Amino acid sequence: MNFSPKALFFDWDHTLWDHDLNAKEVLLDLAVEYELAIEPLSYWATFEKINNGLWDQYAAGEISQAELRETRFVRFFQELRVEGPAEEFGDKYLERAPRKTNLMPGAFEVIQDLAAHFPLYILTNGFDDIQYVKIEGAGMRSFFQEIITSQQVGTKKPNPLFYEYALERAGIQPGEALMIGDHVEADVRGALNAGIPAIHYNPFSVETDLPHEIQHLDELRSLLKNR
Repeated sequence: MNFSPKALFFDWDHTLWDHDLNAKEVLLDLAVEYELAIEPLSYWATFEKINNGLWDQYAAGEISQAELRETRFVRFFQELRVEGPAEEFGDKYLERAPRKTNLMPGAFEVIQDLAAHFPLYILTNGFDDIQYVKIEGAGMRSFFQEIITSQQVGTKKPNPLFYEYALERAGIQPGEALMIGDHVEADVRGALNAGIPAIHYNPFSVETDLPHEIQHLDELRSLLKNR
């Protein structure tokens, strides 16, 4: 199927910005700096489990931004059974991780290309103080008309109000947009429930029942009629 949108909505983390690679690099650097006796694979798996769980709670409105930040590395250290200054460790992670610039394969080239043909928007549940640093650092700010964050909207994806706000900012109707993101619920089902066509970016070929998916961002070029 080909799409004919008037504007493209992109998620940021895990869709354009390689969150996992950037986080791993910072966490491993901090492990050396704090002389943590850890095994790298379990170290990352522990962080990923805790971080993803907290972000799911945040998206569901069960915890606040402050609670996410305050508890993440306390729980991380507890689960690893290592001693360390969790608050200081977390502050350094928040300072360094957003300044990492690893992108998902092909992201820069595809966005640069699409920006010449479509208005592009970032739709993110990430926090303002972090996301702007990431996008500027990756050299991609100029490609986007606007960065729309959950803090700006006052609600989070997949809430339909988030998507209604984005449509209003873009000046288009639901059927005139196309959402591209990695998160099944927040990005894809959230957009579909708001009447917006959506493509699941699924680089690891996770099995879903979603109607449209790509494994590589390059595939977007062939799916867009008016490119």
